[in-house]
Amino acid sequence: MDETAQQNSGSHKNAARSKPKKRDRSASEERLLKAAEEIFSKHGFKGTTTRMIAQKAKVNESLIGRYFDGKMGLLVSLIESHMEEFPLKELTYPAQPTVREELTMFIDILFAKHCDKDEEFFKIVMSQALTDPKFLKRIRELIPKENHPGLVQRMEDLQAKGRIKKDIDIQMVLGTLDTYFHGTMLFDRICMGLSDKEVEESLRFAVDMYCRAIES
Repeated sequence: MDETAQQNSGSHKNAARSKPKKRDRSASEERLLKAAEEIFSKHGFKGTTTRMIAQKAKVNESLIGRYFDGKMGLLVSLIESHMEEFPLKELTYPAQPTVREELTMFIDILFAKHCDKDEEFFKIVMSQALTDPKFLKRIRELIPKENHPGLVQRMEDLQAKGRIKKDIDIQMVLGTLDTYFHGTMLFDRICMGLSDKEVEESLRFAVDMYCRAIES
């Protein structure tokens, strides 16, 4: 075997060896993220230790520092994971014929997802953001600059059809609606303990007010 062939053979072997390592790392990261979310939800961020997470994930504790740069990095990675999974980044329901129907459908799905999966995690993120300036700064860097691009496009289409006043800033409308939604979920649902029905009624009332203001 000549020198070139030996080099090629060696590179193929190295590539073959690297694939299992990448798979092993990916599997370990997934286990750590899953374990971290469960432990964070049960004990809170401050009450959770990296040892608890590692034991739950059944991996070496040192991997948390190596893969995520510690407990804070794990929490930030979880937030990124939730954002990637967010089903409304690409709307999963058909475009609605009116502004009211479009916004109602959007808020209903957003509310259902939040209640079904994200409430405990949302509490952890909010409490940490309110008490840790460094964490809050990192979270701000993760927040998308645009509000739900799929919904923006649909709203712009409705505006082009004359369903929304021409002088309405779609980004501003959706930004304030998003702020209202998260404020309602934090204050009314978590702090005040309102029922799902009461919170849903509040959100639908907000949608009604927005539609009255922007529909042409």
